[in-house]
Amino acid sequence: MNCNCALCKNNLPFDLPEEIIEATKSGDLVVFAGAGISTEGKLVFKETLYEDVKGDLVLNEEIDFPSLMSKYCKQINGRTQLLEKIRHRFEYCQQFAELYRVATRFHKEISSIYSIDKIITTNWDNYFELECNATPIVTAEDFAFYKIDSRKVFKIHGSISNYGSIVATTEDYKKCYKNLNSGLVGGYLKTLLATKVVVFVGYSFSDFDFNKIYSFLKKEMGLIIPHYYIITIDTNFKNKIKNGNTTVIETDASYFFSVLREHLEGTNFLIPKKNLETVQLFTYARSNAHKESEMYYSKHRTTTSIYNLFYQDGLQHAFDYLEYHSKSGQSFNEQKIMNSIHSYEHIKRQLIKVKNYQDLAYVEGYIIGMMSILPDMPLEHFPFYYIIGLGPIVSFKKFSSLLRSTPVYHITADKLGKKWFKKLLIKNSNVVPHHIPFIG
Repeated sequence: MNCNCALCKNNLPFDLPEEIIEATKSGDLVVFAGAGISTEGKLVFKETLYEDVKGDLVLNEEIDFPSLMSKYCKQINGRTQLLEKIRHRFEYCQQFAELYRVATRFHKEISSIYSIDKIITTNWDNYFELECNATPIVTAEDFAFYKIDSRKVFKIHGSISNYGSIVATTEDYKKCYKNLNSGLVGGYLKTLLATKVVVFVGYSFSDFDFNKIYSFLKKEMGLIIPHYYIITIDTNFKNKIKNGNTTVIETDASYFFSVLREHLEGTNFLIPKKNLETVQLFTYARSNAHKESEMYYSKHRTTTSIYNLFYQDGLQHAFDYLEYHSKSGQSFNEQKIMNSIHSYEHIKRQLIKVKNYQDLAYVEGYIIGMMSILPDMPLEHFPFYYIIGLGPIVSFKKFSSLLRSTPVYHITADKLGKKWFKKLLIKNSNVVPHHIPFIG
């Protein structure tokens, strides 16, 4: 049964273009995002910024967005008032989880698709930075970072992180498009738009930004204008766009990318997004296991109990890594995860050679923690405990039982541990051993 709530009613069925699938896999998909996928969507505020400003000016006639902003800025301290109004809208949205959740639906949806690493937006908000770990490129000076190996968002109309960069008035637009025509960032963007597969989201046909951008692209690229896709719920697009190089897909943008992501998961291009929920369960379970291990350590004060705590620190730091990098999508990149595991397996062999058992226990935990995002890691079989000389252990019952029968399973690690952990082995010590997220 289809849901007809405000969020889901526009999740209309569509055919997923093969060109978009292949471009996503190859890293050649560029998302061009407009205000409809942010705070200016109809489900966030009761009125748009345009309607708010128009109401303040008590205007009845229809004028375009930048002309309205220019009129507003002609008041005494008008520019300052406009920027304050913009700041207040974003601040208000972030105060309430309900509003922020709706405003960032799209951003959270594409965040897990790591190969979408180039985004262009006319939006001022910092949601791509917050929810997708994107590095913002706002000015020509920022362009120095375009080669860094991370997701980037090109903010052609400025950013709330730099209020002076915001493009809102007619004068701002003229300056902006002059820079795009001849500047460094504009040149790079034209190359992107000419050589990649571009998907427009968050625009309606009456949107001034879209019409300005589309006219700019047609003028700059002439007959070589590439094929573009427009994901929209505005039914006017299909009737009014005459360019044969444009495909309009009528559905919700967040829904479109959720279907794309599910397809990529089904073909094993992406680790399933739901696996992160499993990691979050592991984090909670590790916390309980750590409490049990602290109690065991405080009672027994053995080197084995300290190595176990270091192992659990390695687990937690791997969980932290996966949680953080989920926003860039890299936690769902199986090749990257496996490369990281292989790298730490190499480090593990080196640590064994030099008898560095403190770091060895930690690295063993980190490796197991990184594996938690992979399929087939059920909670009931996950090893939260560790005995040096034996390896990871699934349950505390098994952990304590093994140590009751044989307190030491690695004589050298125990001998060196008694030297390293001398102060920690004192019975009245109230310090809980902890391994910081560094090796060596």
